[in-house]
Amino acid sequence: MPTDNTNQPSAYALLIYLAEQRIATLALDKSTNLVKLEYESSWQETGYPLSPALTLDNAHSREIAYNYIDNALPEGEARKLLADHLGVSERHVYSQVRAIGNDLAGAVTFKASEDRSEVSSEANEPQFRVIEADELTKRLASKEDIGLLTWDDKPRLSVAGIQDKLNVLINEQGQIGFGDGTLCSTHILKFEKHNCPNLVLNEYFCMKLSKAVKLPTAEVAFTRFEQYPALIVKRFDRKYAPEHFKVFRRHVIDGCQALNLPRDYKYERNLGDGRDVQHIRDGASLPRLVELAKTMASPVESLQWLINWQLFNLMISNHDSHGKNVSLFFDKRNNRFTPAYDLVNVAMFPQFKHVLAMAMGDEFDPKSINAYQMADFAETCGLNKKLLSRQLCNLADKVIAILTQQSFIEKITQEPYFTEEDRYYMAEVQAHILARTQQLRSQAPDIPNIEV
Repeated sequence: MPTDNTNQPSAYALLIYLAEQRIATLALDKSTNLVKLEYESSWQETGYPLSPALTLDNAHSREIAYNYIDNALPEGEARKLLADHLGVSERHVYSQVRAIGNDLAGAVTFKASEDRSEVSSEANEPQFRVIEADELTKRLASKEDIGLLTWDDKPRLSVAGIQDKLNVLINEQGQIGFGDGTLCSTHILKFEKHNCPNLVLNEYFCMKLSKAVKLPTAEVAFTRFEQYPALIVKRFDRKYAPEHFKVFRRHVIDGCQALNLPRDYKYERNLGDGRDVQHIRDGASLPRLVELAKTMASPVESLQWLINWQLFNLMISNHDSHGKNVSLFFDKRNNRFTPAYDLVNVAMFPQFKHVLAMAMGDEFDPKSINAYQMADFAETCGLNKKLLSRQLCNLADKVIAILTQQSFIEKITQEPYFTEEDRYYMAEVQAHILARTQQLRSQAPDIPNIEV
């Protein structure tokens, strides 16, 4: 065991805190490199599980604990950079969570301490390291070569996802920086790679459209650091309280954590789209998410949110709406879907795969989604087809009304960062989404009458 009878954790154990309360220990099994998560007895009596599968009785397997931690860490190139920086395998989640466990999604933090009874006083002090605009611009100029992970020889990025991102705190003066101690990130800066021009503008437009049609959506803003566009996403799991020199955190889990799936299973076709494996569909799927929604605090509201989320993704051609692009607030009193995030019109980028992350019924080709496939989706998930038709009509009508207003792009491009070229590109996005939404809307009346 990585702990001994002196109640002192070794290098192979971390203390898990939720807010300021120690709730569990994460230990590494040196023989298997798997992790064991064990709740404190006091938390077992008064708390709640960190995810549905991480049960309070500590009877969950080490694979379940591994999936939970693995999903909390970054993906893609950021994950490889983190592992390389630490000198460990990408699959060695313990070392990675030990390095960046103070600012993961939600309220959970992982701390190494020589004394189980208290965290060091330095860790309890608010610390804010300002990033000046010219410093960030220089890093963006070289990010394709050295990435954005390491600052002051310390790894910083800790949000799941494959896009270039940076977790930052934006204070009441509008300064951008890194928070430590009682402070942590309040916003996420998202950037685009050289081979994905206009990705930031595209996501900004889609997020603003989602907000305009009254779907719960993360708050975003657009800015530029000289020639580099950036999306500023306000974190819905954080609340900055400058008067207390503190950032309050709220526990969230993503869809893969909620479904107890490995991060590689975020797509329904977990083994890929190849002819010999495309029939294998063990990953995150709409039927699984629908069943999850039925267990939530407000099942009707949760189902309505999930249906609207999927329909809106179809309208904006966000084919990459996978199991990690949906999250839940998860606590003792309430579990419900968070605001939407990562909304992008993927169809406008030929370098991306144009295959649905999760099928509508049995269809993965977005161009083939019509009334039959939506009726199949409803029957597969046990949903009322009249309800689905009505929600599609209502949401499509709202989207069409917004996009046929000449003023929408003007409203969302008031800041001086926007150029006429930006507005021209967004007009292309608008036309693309409008055409797709009108096509889907035309299918709605037929859905209730189709027998699958």
